[in-house]
Amino acid sequence: MSSESRTETDSGVGEQCTACGAGLSEQVLALQTYPESDEQTLDGLTGGGLTHCPECAAEPVALLDTWTDHDQPPVDPDQPLGAGYREVSDNCSFCGNDCDQPVVGVELYRRPGGGLPAYANYTLCGDCQDVFEEFLANIRE
Repeated sequence: MSSESRTETDSGVGEQCTACGAGLSEQVLALQTYPESDEQTLDGLTGGGLTHCPECAAEPVALLDTWTDHDQPPVDPDQPLGAGYREVSDNCSFCGNDCDQPVVGVELYRRPGGGLPAYANYTLCGDCQDVFEEFLANIRE
């Protein structure tokens, strides 16, 4: 989704919150992931990512506000977009450790409030990918 224009990204009116199923009058929080390798997936963020209503976005916003963002990754048609995330950051945005396993890039769209920017990029190491996946699953319970 990095290559989409801002207009296309903002046109999510009428979608549903992926956590609670409520209809969205506006796309409040949107996340998309980009694995470095084809074998990686992050449950809850496959098939177009996720969108959250204001109530369901509160916990992800609090978590993402603690992460370290970085520059937008380069786009190379000959490699997965996730590989570009390794090029711009050698450290995990969540724990700060070196990324010695394949990474997953996380892209944030739209500012639901608080300290988050309107657009940000994060890189997760292998251990934190599992933690983030479990975190997202618990939001939907």
